[in-house]
Amino acid sequence: MGLYRLFLAHPRHPESPRLLAEHVDPAWLKQRGYDVARNLGEAAAVWSPVDSNSPAARLALHCRSGHALAIVHA
Repeated sequence: MGLYRLFLAHPRHPESPRLLAEHVDPAWLKQRGYDVARNLGEAAAVWSPVDSNSPAARLALHCRSGHALAIVHA
């Protein structure tokens, strides 16, 4: 199992994402991410698998405002 983390990257500072939450259930973090996206004005955002070489990164959600959320396996 393990611990998962939800990060938010601001469009002005994408290199320093902010930790929003930690949980053992990634589904809980997905729902929390949808709530954050709706608060940013992105009601139709959808989580997508991350195409990267990092085995830790799992899912990403990008908002039209430039904000990005990511769920990462700790």
